[in-house]
Amino acid sequence: MPILRFKLPGFVQSRVDQHYLDVSLSRLLPLASLIVFGVMVGLVFNTGVGHPYDKVIHVGFYALLTLSIHTLFCCRLRISAVVAFVMGLVGEGVQAFVPHHQASLSDAVANGIGVAMVVAAIALVRSEEKQAIRSQPVELDLEGMGLEPFQSDSSSGRSSEK
Repeated sequence: MPILRFKLPGFVQSRVDQHYLDVSLSRLLPLASLIVFGVMVGLVFNTGVGHPYDKVIHVGFYALLTLSIHTLFCCRLRISAVVAFVMGLVGEGVQAFVPHHQASLSDAVANGIGVAMVVAAIALVRSEEKQAIRSQPVELDLEGMGLEPFQSDSSSGRSSEK
């Protein structure tokens, strides 16, 4: 699969790890998921169906938004989290002035929970990867624990009895 790279503006380059926008399938997949999720939710709400799961939708949308920003722009995790959270706050603020919409503190909290879930998941995966790289086989001191090492008697041809 070809990878397209676009150079980022100078003021952005100082804040991200890479100085180009890497457009590959692995980077576009979260964005595509976000778009599909947004369209599907929009279709459900436009049909007149009630939305008892509004907070779950907010959590899911902002989790995908955070992941999309982080993967597409290759920026630091805290930057993508702050950008997504601020977008949620601004969106709630704008809803206060739009007819037939209302700003809600609970929606802003749900947005923050979605952002926090992705941050926690990425941090957990990163810590597990670091731990796997650093971990060396640990020698157990069985005799110090009062145990004896197991030695098989396969050479004598005896089967173990219980």
